[in-house]
Amino acid sequence: MKKLIPFLFIVLSGLISGQNIELVRKTVQKINQTKGFKIKTVPYSYFMDRSEVTDNGIELKGFYKNGVLKKMEHFVGLSAWNIVTEYFFSENHQLVFVHSTKYQTVDENGYLEKPQKLSELRCYYENYKLIKSVGTLNDNEKADYLKESKNLINDLKNYND
Repeated sequence: MKKLIPFLFIVLSGLISGQNIELVRKTVQKINQTKGFKIKTVPYSYFMDRSEVTDNGIELKGFYKNGVLKKMEHFVGLSAWNIVTEYFFSENHQLVFVHSTKYQTVDENGYLEKPQKLSELRCYYENYKLIKSVGTLNDNEKADYLKESKNLINDLKNYND
């Protein structure tokens, strides 16, 4: 009996977490199928003015529906690779999912015609807490996507066309 209780706890917590992730997947799918977003783009010049400089630029796009931010795409171009991070938000404006992909753009022979995916990370959130992470982006780096998303939202608010 003593061994059965921890086993049941693990199984039940796995089921609950799995249901939460399925809700996140449905939210992301709905956002990705939405048409007619109003897109606000924050160009590289904005980031340069704030001393955020990279070899191949930075760009931020906010995707709005009915005045509400649903998704952000953040591009960072470095000398040998690019990192593209997508942030998805729930109906109550909470971060629910982050998808970050790192692409190699340069090899030993120079620039690649088609960038190659090096790594990928998926993070699932609920009530401002990470509930599951799948994959890796950088072996020695841990990104705080909750904090980063708030900073990027502020960049969208502060940038005036």
